[in-house]
Amino acid sequence: MDYHILDLRSVVNYVTSRPEAAARLDLTSSLEAQEVSDGNLNAVFRVREVGGARSVLIKQGLPYLRVAGEGWPLSRERADFEARSLARQHAAAPGLVPEPYWHDHDMAVNAMEDLHLHAVIRAPLIAGVRLETLGETIGAFLAATLYGSSDFALGGVARTRLAAQFQNVELCELTEALVLTEPFYPPPNRNTYLPALQGALDDLQADAPLLTRVAALKHRFMTCGQALLHGDLHTGSVMASPPDARGHSDIRVIDSEFAFFGPMGFDLGLFLANLLLCAHAQAGHAPDTAERAGRRAYLRRQMRACWETFEGQFRERSQGAISASWREPGFMDDFLVSVLRDAGGYAGCELIRRTAGFAHVLDFDSVEPETLRVQVGRRNLALGRALIHGASGLEHYDDFDALAWSDVLKEDA
Repeated sequence: MDYHILDLRSVVNYVTSRPEAAARLDLTSSLEAQEVSDGNLNAVFRVREVGGARSVLIKQGLPYLRVAGEGWPLSRERADFEARSLARQHAAAPGLVPEPYWHDHDMAVNAMEDLHLHAVIRAPLIAGVRLETLGETIGAFLAATLYGSSDFALGGVARTRLAAQFQNVELCELTEALVLTEPFYPPPNRNTYLPALQGALDDLQADAPLLTRVAALKHRFMTCGQALLHGDLHTGSVMASPPDARGHSDIRVIDSEFAFFGPMGFDLGLFLANLLLCAHAQAGHAPDTAERAGRRAYLRRQMRACWETFEGQFRERSQGAISASWREPGFMDDFLVSVLRDAGGYAGCELIRRTAGFAHVLDFDSVEPETLRVQVGRRNLALGRALIHGASGLEHYDDFDALAWSDVLKEDA
């Protein structure tokens, strides 16, 4: 089938044309479609039986960046990378990602399990919903997927061959520009930010030692292929079912079209930074002091649970590493410290780019009034700088925790 952009009518015809769909839907019944696109890149549809219980999710890569429009062309090849990465994630961490159904290269479509009872977690976290297993789940996902695609599990030859399947040049270039370059330099760029942040941003962009550290993080992103990363792991890339009375829910990681081989700390840093963005934004979303402190304490717990689960499960897996070299306790201690340091640096970059770069987040942009948003923005920029400067000195998660939370704790005291 030649590529064409799907709409509510044509996506139903598309699904009925696919032989794989017969195992997922009653194709002799009436089907209906609903557009549920939520991210920046793709068109997403739910196709379901009218009056029935079954449905599938159809995700199509558009030939441009959806958030920017047709003036920003983008290759549809990203759908291939998502298909390959989702298949590996499902094998390594079953139950933590949607089940993949089929991939259609020509139409840039991935069909997968429809998580219709789930919601993207960014808005619920902003509103104070507490998913008590969030950090643990993301830590387990990262331990399974990162370890399973590393030299430790595969050996150098197999890892290199796998990495060759994930030369995600276009989306890596997008990350290099929008996350690791443009926020740190004056125009020309695609940055957008509140005018009142200009002074803080000028100061940041004049910080020569900071720019040196960011250059090193960018070079590491481009050259250090430790494992297959999700590549865009934030609270908009995670879905959860409504929590039960204990705060437990089914949590899944989605949207891995940015997948590539890079430094493990990148995924960790992005996720931790997005919890910090949510914590800072509570200044505008939880005016009651006690409620605000409670929400932040919850987010802090989830950050620690994420790292500690990742570290613990990664260490446990490394006991069966393919080479005796990787089973040396001292080596794994040093390696995980390097991952933590990378995570700290990339977390700092994410805080800065989500405040003054091209693509912001709801946490920050929804803070009102604007005078308060400016205060939150300055805090984001200051913490981003502190994390980038301080990352090289991290030895334990406690060091990261103290650096990330000291200023917030003063406000909540």
